[in-house]
Amino acid sequence: MSVSHPRASRIAVLGTSLVQQNHIGTETSLTTSARGWMSWAEVLSHGRLSCPVYHDPSVPLGWEPSNRPGVSRFFSGLNFGVSGQKAVEIERRLPRLLQSDFDLIVVDAGTNDMMVETRQTIAETRARIASALLNAGKTVILLPILARGIEKWPAGGAERARAHWINRQSIEFAASHANCHLFDWNSAWVDPESEFAEPYAGYSNDGTHFSVLGGFAVGKALADYLETIVPRAPTRILARDDRFDPVNNPLGNLASVLRVQTRTEREQHNHRLGEKLVHPGVGVWVEAICDIDVPAHEGVLGISLRLKDVAPTGQETIALGPFRADDGTLFPFPDTEWKGALRTPPLKLRPGDTEPELYLDVILRPGSRPLEIDVSRIDIRPVSSPVRA
Repeated sequence: MSVSHPRASRIAVLGTSLVQQNHIGTETSLTTSARGWMSWAEVLSHGRLSCPVYHDPSVPLGWEPSNRPGVSRFFSGLNFGVSGQKAVEIERRLPRLLQSDFDLIVVDAGTNDMMVETRQTIAETRARIASALLNAGKTVILLPILARGIEKWPAGGAERARAHWINRQSIEFAASHANCHLFDWNSAWVDPESEFAEPYAGYSNDGTHFSVLGGFAVGKALADYLETIVPRAPTRILARDDRFDPVNNPLGNLASVLRVQTRTEREQHNHRLGEKLVHPGVGVWVEAICDIDVPAHEGVLGISLRLKDVAPTGQETIALGPFRADDGTLFPFPDTEWKGALRTPPLKLRPGDTEPELYLDVILRPGSRPLEIDVSRIDIRPVSSPVRA
């Protein structure tokens, strides 16, 4: 088997809710979630890494979240996560996902099996999944079983013991197979001072899944890890005359203003970006990307890039959408300085002639000091249809 250089622009992710929750779909919107580790890897790699998805209300058999018949994830693309699935259910979906175009895939499997299957069964199924992907010519990044809080898996219990053993097996599997690697997300997730290897305080919303802080930490570690595996992308350079022209440059930038500094002084502000955009035509797919530089601030609850089709049946796509608890409470963003690129999922423009709109949505805690964000290289342009046979 030859060792290839996988494309950074088509990273696939496979697994359970820990994977699916990188993206949130509804009937009218598609969001890369701020709780998502792959979402943050995309942002903190400055857009070099991409797990492309697009809005899709279909309900393929075996892809229903939490095994609820008729329920859609509302997206397709390279996020192959389905909440609630055991490893064998993930394995059954391999023939369909292998019809997709990708080179590298990050694999999570087995976390939902821990209370019902033996350690040998879980490890064997994980190995079969990885082997099938390797045999198909893919580069595989195995994820170990993600550590949980003791409120989910009791200290000293069978689940924690199985997880430790399975994770050792995964290290050995990756070491003995070409094109297979292991990214230990626990290294960024687990508090080293925790006696039972629990996640850092604030990293999880429930002891199992990611909060925004946990997604940020793991996403940053993944972006750093993939630096040595995927080629570097060229720096985005925007010329002022690279503008949309239906005759000479139908892939040009729809925005007329490429840089702005936003200042948020109240709890929520929707900053209009790019000024008045050009409408490239009904049925055209468009996406937006911009660079942002966020200073350290203790009161941030949301920083999102939102591309809106204002047509009567128009939808919207959002990069780094805020994460709310069941009661509506927002989970905080990191209070440290960070910079990166926000890229929305692609949006297909519906019938209508009103120009799309682009916003940077900022949410602060009540009483917070003002927040200024540098927004640069604002780029909204037509893209090829993401729907692939």
